[in-house]
Amino acid sequence: MFEQQSIIADRDAEFDAELHALESVLQPMSAPPMAPKHKGFQLPKNVWIAMLSCYAVFFSAIALATGGSGEARFMIVVSVLYAAIYFGVARIGIRQAGPEEASPLEHGKPLDTWTGLMDAKSVYGQVLIVPLAVALFGIGILVITAIVM
Repeated sequence: MFEQQSIIADRDAEFDAELHALESVLQPMSAPPMAPKHKGFQLPKNVWIAMLSCYAVFFSAIALATGGSGEARFMIVVSVLYAAIYFGVARIGIRQAGPEEASPLEHGKPLDTWTGLMDAKSVYGQVLIVPLAVALFGIGILVITAIVM
């Protein structure tokens, strides 16, 4: 019977020690912790501006090519809204992780990717090839429409 009480007393002492250690860790800090910087996309602002410009050229060319068709303009407005949501949600999501580190490309250094280092020309080429193709597609439709009409 006495042995059980000593075991219980030992457990209580261990519990109190653990509780004291836990309380010292969980005490509120004087200032909220800062979010650490994260790598993010690490693309320079020029890349984002060029990408958005390509999509603006595409939507403008399609709007000019379709003329005064109300249905086509409605669909173009819906497509512009989808594109805005696509880029807007990505921007909101990436900002949730805290401030993004500066791009090494802005400092003349190569970008470190999963497959190795890439220089600025390679990054620009890989990131902007699809938006440039979409912009040229829109311009092509505008040119064809202008020739036919």
